[in-house]
Amino acid sequence: MAVFFGMATGVPFPPLWKIAVQIAVFFVMEDTWHYWTHRLFHWGPFYRYVHKIHHQYSAPFGLAAEYASPIEVMFLGFGTVFGPVLWCAVTQDLHILTMYLWIVFRLSQAIDAHSGYEFPWSLHRFLPFWAGAEHHDVHHERFIGNYSSSFRWWDYLLDTEAGPEASKRRRARAEAKSRKVQ
Repeated sequence: MAVFFGMATGVPFPPLWKIAVQIAVFFVMEDTWHYWTHRLFHWGPFYRYVHKIHHQYSAPFGLAAEYASPIEVMFLGFGTVFGPVLWCAVTQDLHILTMYLWIVFRLSQAIDAHSGYEFPWSLHRFLPFWAGAEHHDVHHERFIGNYSSSFRWWDYLLDTEAGPEASKRRRARAEAKSRKVQ
């Protein structure tokens, strides 16, 4: 489909800056799709019949990232593939090398988030808004909140962060609100 929209497959390869910018855009697009789809999968029948398979591991490990029902893989995978295809349809500027690298980075990110360990090279150490393993571990521990795949901003903005820091912020907001009411 991307070739239909003009994806390049030959040489020369795109410059590294262009590959980096496009992959960064794909991460933002995929994270948005993942947040809303993942949040939907935590609702009633979607959780019970589709997503619960993925949550069989409350202490996830790298390969658990891909342990999911075929329906979930199809829906969440759509976000991984649709972003670049949409980009290509709109800009007609995408190279297959960028697509390959994007898929490698996205799979690496999913495995890293499910590894249960913050490696010294984990992006969370350099980008404070990157979700990382600790963020996703809390999701698998509590089965609620922390729905984003890569970035924390959707969880922060929509108040779906889970964990001690988020609980502390909610308590502080509730206390401030109750003081205003008095």
